[in-house]
Amino acid sequence: MKIPSKTAKDSPAGYGKAKTGLGRGAEPPVSQDLYRSFFEFAPDLMGVVDPDTDIILDVNEAFEAWAGYSREELLGKRSADLGFWVDEEDRKVLTKRLCETGYVEDVEIDCRTGRGDVKRLLFSARLIDTPRGKLAISIGRDITERKKMERVLRESERRLSDIIEFLPDATFVIDREGTVIAWNRAMEEMSGVSKKDMIGRSNHVYAIPFYGRRRKLLIDMVGENNEHDDSKYIYLKRNGHTIYAEAFTEALHDGKGACLWGTAAALLDEHGKMVGAIESIRDITDHSMAKEKLKASYEELRRLSAHIEEVRETERAAIARELHDVLGQILAVINMDLRWLNKKIPAREKELLGKVAAALALVKQATKTVQRVSSGLRPVVLDDFGLAAAIDHALKEFRDQTGIMTGLIINGLVADIDKDTNIALYRIFQEALTNVMRHSGATRVEVSLQVEGDDVQLMVRDNGHGISKQQVSDWNSLGILGMRERVSFIGGKIDIAGSSGAGTCITVDLPLKRTERK
Repeated sequence: MKIPSKTAKDSPAGYGKAKTGLGRGAEPPVSQDLYRSFFEFAPDLMGVVDPDTDIILDVNEAFEAWAGYSREELLGKRSADLGFWVDEEDRKVLTKRLCETGYVEDVEIDCRTGRGDVKRLLFSARLIDTPRGKLAISIGRDITERKKMERVLRESERRLSDIIEFLPDATFVIDREGTVIAWNRAMEEMSGVSKKDMIGRSNHVYAIPFYGRRRKLLIDMVGENNEHDDSKYIYLKRNGHTIYAEAFTEALHDGKGACLWGTAAALLDEHGKMVGAIESIRDITDHSMAKEKLKASYEELRRLSAHIEEVRETERAAIARELHDVLGQILAVINMDLRWLNKKIPAREKELLGKVAAALALVKQATKTVQRVSSGLRPVVLDDFGLAAAIDHALKEFRDQTGIMTGLIINGLVADIDKDTNIALYRIFQEALTNVMRHSGATRVEVSLQVEGDDVQLMVRDNGHGISKQQVSDWNSLGILGMRERVSFIGGKIDIAGSSGAGTCITVDLPLKRTERK
């Protein structure tokens, strides 16, 4: 192939002595030095070739290092003879294009080094006029490692895409600009939008199938902390670069809406910089409905339990009052009559006197039994004198019955406590003393009843074995369940804590007036 207007060529050695020989006429020495500095120290491979003969006229140090040949070994040789071209056809095609257009830019070709290694080069060349005719100056950049990394990256992306595609949950991925780069089959089924219609879209268009409008989704909130956005969700929790949330999306299922559970996480590069985000979504509408039904069922049972407890308390109070007022009075009258009769019987009637004495003993025992049963059902002192007096009275009976030392502290206007709260606290107090007597092995019990502001606190502490966490959470512990239920019904809270050898402490906090939990 001949190139017009080329003059007779000097030898390669002559080209080297001229240093550059490039340009449109004689170049000043300074310009030649600048060119030579740029040429020699350029990081890319640079060479000067006669396009007509393929003879190498000059190369820089980067070319020498890449090729594995010294400058002396390269000058005056044809690149084809040195075996640089893996495919000779590539050289012919590039040379033809260079001669026709005067330049070649950013062409990827495979070349072979002097060591026999095949490398991928990003090749550019341009024809320039010189005093000795048109010469080709070429620049090559070794992109072998870059291409290898690109292949690895593409393979990783393909594997990631395959994994995302077959995930059971609806999943999509956006890049750092918010453009959708993955939209799996489950997402297509849930949203009704195909992959081809969504990939490459941005500006929150992926929210339209869920909300009927563009808006932020969880995937857009990764790395942000906007409380206004958080308020749009039924539940939202952040953990580093991951967000978990539950929300109702009104546009799904032809406008019927759906309750969704979503998880969004940041995609980070090797430097920890966010390059995108991924979100997985699960339709939990059926689960949510079942949960609501279960909650409603529980609330109905709780209210029924509370109603039954109220009925029981009313019946207990009625029975206790009947025992105390009616049967107690009858026994008191019988006791008075027997004592009168005992005085009227002559001393010689020992048998009759013995019968009367036995009857008096039975009446006394029956009276004590009535008092004990009546007090257990509903202590009259609770209704007549209030909670503080009832606790003081019960604590003294407990001490007399068990021999366990007791202490009582009462602070505040205890008389202001509401009736339902009175009953709840007294029953919890009774259950706590029962547990101390049966299980604790304690030698001392401390009780405090304090009113502060709009709340009342009851605390029962013993020095016994201590209750374990397993015992506290055991569903078979009916006494503890009963205490929790009473507290829940009033709208308060209870804490039961214990440790081995340090005893157990039951703390109950209730409002002075009943505020039933909704």
